[in-house]
Amino acid sequence: MVRIHLPDESFPVVEPVELEIGFGRGDFLDKVSALHPHITYVGVDRSWGSVKRAHRRLKDRENVHLVWGDVWEFLMFGLRGVRFHRVFSLFPDPWPKRRHERRRMFNEDFWKLLSIRTKEDAHVSVVSDERFFVRWAYDNAISAGCWWGYVSYTERRFGTKYEERWLREGKRVYQAVLLKDGECSFRIPETTLRIPKIKSVSREVKPGHYPLPDGSHLSVKEVVVDRDGDKMLIRAVISEGYLLHKVWFVVFRRGDVWYVEPSRFSRFFPTEGLQHALDLLAEMLSGRTRP
Repeated sequence: MVRIHLPDESFPVVEPVELEIGFGRGDFLDKVSALHPHITYVGVDRSWGSVKRAHRRLKDRENVHLVWGDVWEFLMFGLRGVRFHRVFSLFPDPWPKRRHERRRMFNEDFWKLLSIRTKEDAHVSVVSDERFFVRWAYDNAISAGCWWGYVSYTERRFGTKYEERWLREGKRVYQAVLLKDGECSFRIPETTLRIPKIKSVSREVKPGHYPLPDGSHLSVKEVVVDRDGDKMLIRAVISEGYLLHKVWFVVFRRGDVWYVEPSRFSRFFPTEGLQHALDLLAEMLSGRTRP
């Protein structure tokens, strides 16, 4: 039975394992998982609507896992011991406007990250009706220095909703095929979190935007203080490279010491950016840094 996982969740898989980035309704996963029951397929999509639709379609399939979340988060923190043999991205949003280019997935850093999460003979297919996007993804892969391949028009049928739509409209479909040629260097900003301790809380943190080291950024959205003043909740967003943490921080007193830590019901990753945010909040609360 198909299960739904979070990006940093570990779950057992049987190799070989293939990955689809952005599975939509699950058309492609439905097709290939039925044809190749000996292969484990993992699909990652950030849309809850897509996850629900794909789960309904694939619920009885034993060799499929669905991940609800961002693919950057999954590749950095999910299924640590697994390397993918094949990767597919079928008709992703090309973000055609120049001002939206930073939102496109297959930039140079993404190819570097993908290189450390794939097998030596990995095969990646990026398919789109937008030739400029396929060429852009290909050029970034070559610039990364650990991929080689080609771009071509393709008549292969993947069976997705967007493929059917574009073919009805008479559009051509293009594919970038990349083969792994070594492994690039990519640093995941992971650390062991240290929980700050302060002697007293001398001021409240105010909502606002605060820069962090290494280009990260803390945005405090909301501050809630309990009636007795012994506990505080701080809702914040931390942008750290390609990661986005949405966190409730808890500030509480135990004896004569105050602690600042991310709440257990938040979604966060143990990274340097999160540690910087914890340290800054502690400094602001203790009055060592102006809010």
